[in-house]
Amino acid sequence: MKTKNTGVGNTYRISIKESLTPETIAWFGDLTVTSLEGSGTLLTGAFPDQPALRGFLTQLWNLNFTVESVEKIGNGFHQEPDIE
Repeated sequence: MKTKNTGVGNTYRISIKESLTPETIAWFGDLTVTSLEGSGTLLTGAFPDQPALRGFLTQLWNLNFTVESVEKIGNGFHQEPDIE
């Protein structure tokens, strides 16, 4: 079987320590934002490549958010049957 890149990139779940205000949530665009009980937030979304993920993490750092974890939960690759 061949592996085909669907162009989506990898999907990550990023946990930050802080809770977000509605104004801040709008800044995250296409990411899914999930508020956790007590405090903390999960940000889930696809990044096209490692530099995009790194750039996003740098932006979080620059905004003084505390990143607690980064977890890869999916990728943009899938198996296709060989057709010849």
